[in-house]
Amino acid sequence: MKTIKKIILVLLIIILIIALGISCLLIYFTKNDYRPVPFENLTVKNVITSHHIDSSTFTFITWNTGYCGLDKNMDFFYDGGNKVRPDKLSFQKNLNGVFDFLSGNDSIDFFFLQEVDTFSKRSYYTNQADLFSKALPAYAYAFATNYNVEFVPLPVTNPMGRVLSGIMTFSKYAPAECRRYSYPVNYSWPMSIFMLDRCFIMQRYKLPGQKELVLINLHNSAFSDADVLRQYELWMLRSFLLSEYDKGNYVIAGGDWNQNTPDYNALTYKSGFNKKTGLPGIPADYLPKGWKYAHDTLLPTNRDVNTAYYHRLTPTTIIDFFITSPNIKVEQINVINCGFEFSDHQPVFMRVRLNSDPLAGSNKEIRNIVAEMQDSILKLNEKINPKIFSAQKTK
Repeated sequence: MKTIKKIILVLLIIILIIALGISCLLIYFTKNDYRPVPFENLTVKNVITSHHIDSSTFTFITWNTGYCGLDKNMDFFYDGGNKVRPDKLSFQKNLNGVFDFLSGNDSIDFFFLQEVDTFSKRSYYTNQADLFSKALPAYAYAFATNYNVEFVPLPVTNPMGRVLSGIMTFSKYAPAECRRYSYPVNYSWPMSIFMLDRCFIMQRYKLPGQKELVLINLHNSAFSDADVLRQYELWMLRSFLLSEYDKGNYVIAGGDWNQNTPDYNALTYKSGFNKKTGLPGIPADYLPKGWKYAHDTLLPTNRDVNTAYYHRLTPTTIIDFFITSPNIKVEQINVINCGFEFSDHQPVFMRVRLNSDPLAGSNKEIRNIVAEMQDSILKLNEKINPKIFSAQKTK
C-alpha cells in the first residue's frame, strides 16, 4: 500500500513539474509575443540604385517562395503531411533555384514575394531577405515581418521551433512612402502567441502630375479555421483600395490571397493539372464594376502539400493573383510554369498600362452623361460669347 502511495505521489510531482514548466513557457512566450502596431513605416533599402517613374507600362511578378522549403518532393505536417522541413541538400537546391529565378528576371519592375524567412529553423536559419537582395542588386526593397515566434511546439515529436519570416517587395523605382499595415487577429490565447500576424505592404509612387501608383503586396490567412479572419482581411483591404482609387490614384494589390477569384469555378485548366474545388472564394460583389481580377485562366498557382507533388494527381488551384483598379489596363497575365520545383506556389507575371482616361472603367451610362455635360458646356460657352468661342474652335 505504501509503495502504491509513493508511486502516486511521484506521478503527481512529475505532472506538477510538467504543468509548471508548461506554464512558465507560456508566460515567457506571452511576454515576448510579437505584437505589431496597426501600421508602421518600413525602411526601404538600396533606394540609391532605383530611379523615378518615367513610364506608364509596368511589369510585376508575385511569388510565394514557400521559404524555399516546400519543393515538389515535400509534404507538410500542417496540411496533412508528415515532414517539417526538407533535408539540407534539397533546401539548398530550392534556395539556389529561387535566387537564379530572381536574378534571371531582373527586367521586371516589381517583385511581390511571400514567405521569405530571415531566421527560422525550418529554413536552416538562412537570411533569405538578404540573399534575395543580392539577386536583385539594382532594386530598392522592403521587408515586413508577419511570422515571429520564438518556438512553435508542433509537431510534438519534431517541433518547428524558431520562425522569423515575412513578405518582401522589390522595386526598380524609389517609393515615396512604404508602410506595413496589420490585419486583425482573432485567435484566442494561447493559440495567438504561436500564429502568424498577417499584414500587407503598401508602397506609394509619385507619377508625373498629381497622381500616384499605389501597390499592395499581401499574404492573407490560410487554413480552414481562418474563415472569419479572411473576411476581416478582405473588407479592410477593400476600404483601402476604394479610398485610394477615389483619390484618383492607380491601385494594384497582389500576392497570395489564399482564396479563389469569383470566376474560379468556371475555369478549365490545361490538360495534366488536377483542379481543386471547395476553397473559399472572394464574393462576386466584393468590388464595384470596373475592378479587375488579373489571373491566369489555364494554369494553377498552388498545390496541395499533404503529399509530394504528382502531376495529374495532386490537387492544384489559383490563389495567387492581382486586383487592379478600373484606370489600369492589364495587357498580359500568366503563370510561369515551374512544375512546383522549388515551392508549392508558382510565380505569376503581369504587365499593365496606366490609362490616362479619367473615365477608364466607367460604364456606358456614365460616359454618356459626361459627354452630354461636356456638349452642354460647349453650347453654353458659344451662346455666352460666340466670338471668343469661334476663335478657340478654329485654333
